[in-house]
Formats: sequence, C-alpha cells, structure tokens
Amino acid sequence: MSAATVLPDAGASRRERLTHAAVRVRAAACVRAADPATAAVAALCALGAALRFYGIGRQAFWFDEGNTVLLIHLSLGKMLGLIPQTESTPPVYYCLAWAWARVFGFGAAGLRSLSALTGVLVIPVAYGIGVKLMSRRAGLILAALCACNPFLIWYSQEARSYELLVLMCALAMLAFVYALERPTGRWLAAWAASSVLALGTHYYALVAIAPQVAWLVLRRGRERSVRISVAAVLAGGAALLPLALTQNSTGRDSWIGHSPLGLRLAQILPQLVIGTDAPARTALKIAGLTLAAVGLALLVAARHGPERRAALLGGGLALAGFILALVFLAVGSDTLITRNIIDLWLPGAVALAGGLALARPPAVGVAVAGALCAIGVTAAVGVATTYDFQRPDWRRVAIALGPPPGPGSERLILIQHYRTLLPLSLYTPHLRFLGTRTAHHVVELDVVAMSSPQQPLCWWGAACNLIPSRLQARYDIPGFRVLWRRRVRRFTLMRLVASQPETVTPGMVARALRTTTLKRDDLLVQR
Repeated sequence: MSAATVLPDAGASRRERLTHAAVRVRAAACVRAADPATAAVAALCALGAALRFYGIGRQAFWFDEGNTVLLIHLSLGKMLGLIPQTESTPPVYYCLAWAWARVFGFGAAGLRSLSALTGVLVIPVAYGIGVKLMSRRAGLILAALCACNPFLIWYSQEARSYELLVLMCALAMLAFVYALERPTGRWLAAWAASSVLALGTHYYALVAIAPQVAWLVLRRGRERSVRISVAAVLAGGAALLPLALTQNSTGRDSWIGHSPLGLRLAQILPQLVIGTDAPARTALKIAGLTLAAVGLALLVAARHGPERRAALLGGGLALAGFILALVFLAVGSDTLITRNIIDLWLPGAVALAGGLALARPPAVGVAVAGALCAIGVTAAVGVATTYDFQRPDWRRVAIALGPPPGPGSERLILIQHYRTLLPLSLYTPHLRFLGTRTAHHVVELDVVAMSSPQQPLCWWGAACNLIPSRLQARYDIPGFRVLWRRRVRRFTLMRLVASQPETVTPGMVARALRTTTLKRDDLLVQR
C-alpha cells in the first residue's frame, strides 16, 4: 500500500480524512493480529485460562473461602463494617467480589471466576513487562511461566484476594517500568492508582510497591510529577493504617507466628515453583528448582547490557521485597508465609525470564523455559485430577448427612477435632453450636471423622486444618444405635438414631468419647 493510498489529500473533506484514519487503524490492527508474538501471547492466555477455569466449581469451599462467602452475602454496608473484625486484609477484593457474585452467582464457580479471570489477565501484563524491560523473547518466556505456574493457578481458583493482588502489583510494575523511562503524568498516574489498589487489596502489597517507590525516588526523585505520584501512594497507604491496626489487634493471623519459621521459609521457593502440592512432588520440586537455578545462572553469566540490567532490576525488586518481609518479621509482625508474598513471584520471574532469554544459544533458554512450563502443567493437572491435593469436600459431607429428620426436630453433629461451623454451615442450613450446658431432644446424632493425613504446616486448603481422627466402633449414648457408617472422600461418617426423641447433653457425648475429648470437639445442632 503506497503512501498516496493511505494519506488523505490536503484538500480532502472531513469524512474522507476520517475514512482514511479508520483504514489506518484497521491496517495497524491487522498487522498486530498477524504478529507471531501476539498470536503466541493469545495462545498462552488460552492455555492459562484452560488451566484456571477447568473444574473451577468442582472443589467445595474451604474454611478461608467460607469467610468470603459469608461476607459477600451481606449488604455492602454491613460487610464493610464487619471486615475489621472478621478479616486481616483490606476491603478492595471484598467489594469487587460483592458486586461480582451478584452478576455471576455465589456458587464456587461463579465466585472463583473473579480470581480466575484476574489470573488470566496477569499473563499479557507479564508479557508487556518483559517486552518493555528486555525483549519480546523475554516477554514470551515470562508470559509462559506465568500461564503455567501452579502456585498462581491454585490461587486463581480461590475466592480470596491473592490473585487480585498479583494483578494489581503486575499493573503497578508495568506502569513503573514505563515511568522509569519516561515519567509522564499518564504512566505515573497509572502506577500510583495500581499501587494504591494493590495496597487496598492486601497489606503485603507493600513488599512489592515499596521497592518501586524507593527506586523511583532514587532515579527520578527530582521531578515534580514523580514526587506527586509517590506522595499519592504514601497517602493511600497511610489511609489504610487505622484499619490495619484494628485488624492486627484482633490477632486473626496469630497462628502464623506460632508455626515454625524454618519450615515456613523452606516452603517458599518450592511452592513458588511447583505450587502447594503435586504428584511425585519431590521429583518435580528437585527438577523445578534445578531448572530455575540454571536460568538464574544464565543471567549471572550473560554479557553486560541493558537487558541484563533490566532482568537484574526485577530480581533486585523481588529480593528487596523479601528483605522487607523479613524486617516485618523482625519487628514483631510475623505473618510470613508463601501466599502473603505471592506478589513477589512476578519480579522474581522477570530475573529468571531474563536469564533464559539471554542464553546462548537461544535454544538452551527456550528448552529450559519449556521444561519449567511442562513441570508446572504437570503439577497443576495433577492437582486438578487428584482429590488428595484438593480442598476438603464439605459439600459432599452435607449431601451425605441429608436434611434434618423432620419438621420441628433437631439433630446433633459431632465433628471430631474440629471446632468451627465453616465451611459445613455453607452447605448445611441452620447449623449452630450446641453450647456446653444445653440439652436437646433429638432422634439423630451424626459423627464425622477425618481420615486425611495431617500436613506438618498446611494453610492452603488441602487437608489444611483437618486433624486426623477415627470413628469409634460404638458411642454409648443411651437410646441410640448405629444406623450406618459411610466413607465420603477423606471423611468417615456414622449415623446414630433413636426410636423416639432422647435427651442428649454435651456431658453424655463427652462420656461416650474414648479417642477424643469434647474439650477439643464442639457439638453442632441443626434444626
């Protein structure tokens, strides 16, 4: 196409000029569509979407997700009022989930689809970061690692704030790398807005945003527009401080500090590479960590140049963020687990992708990236197809228990070594604690035991807060006999029934327990 056919004549009418402009836009769009890199990113997004949306509603909600479900069922005002008492994160995710559920549904698939979509959107953003910082090859490698990473995939299927945190921090990093080169008002405003939204999604966004703030001030701190944008981010963070202090006083995450720090630190790298669990986990862990080490070694060995410096910048941001997380720990805020620093995955992956893109010959880097993606897909598919790696299926427990015996009657439910209503109460209506001194006239008592092996430190849904227990052969409660005993996934259920309503107290149940004590078990009652 010649210039004469594209550029309108100086004397052309306004309609003709608009027509030529539309032709140029369509031509540019066709060029982009024909670009192999664009097609590759689209394919990676499709792969990432398949891995994130496959079976998204198959797993039941687990305990943490149960808190999200309870909150978003409330009115917006009541939800915002309860977040300081019931959650340890800011409200941005809950507000978005509140609106999302009213369009796509409150079920597992509808609610989790928000996280799945944000997880897919991270992929093209990662590509943009890689291209801007380094090269198209690095951008494609980074997008591929993002699409196939099992840790990101797991949290793309969870109704919690973590994947939204990754997206907000990714958008902030994309604007950050553009603002480093040209600190225009547009890019700085985009960086400030993304950073504030990231902080409003999760307080640990600070470990990703603070190093960017420091680097912008160091490199561009004399420019007025930079100072204004940094001040806006600082103001947004300061506005969240009263809420953070209130939530910290509730001690909802105090269990983390009581868990062995060494074990938590040892989990970080393997989980960032191969996720929370996988078939043949040890072999995949060794292979994944080895390949990641090869990629970083290639970065160290690469020739000095702008791409190497850019990759090192990504690694430096990740390292600075991790050091900041250790500083939090040192000053008494010990909430360091892998999911809380999930936003450091992307800057760390920038360093890895840079090393693989700079490999000589290039086929070496592509091969290592492909192997890492294959390991990631293997782990993700293994989780998606193996129940033992998935969230406990309390929904099936509720189905097995069935409805209460009849109108106006009640039944008691004893879940051994488990003292909370969630998430069973999401699937079993009108469930509440019996109380230690209450007597009820019931014809049915159900006992639930967990047969899953206990994890040494598990906080991600798969057998997380389930303490293994065994059903007794019998429970000597006057007037009751065993009707049936069933195995439901990693649960075992026993139903005891009476021929007529019997008075049952917690003391009677406690005396019937031989392998456990009611001090660690609470009776639930369902009307």
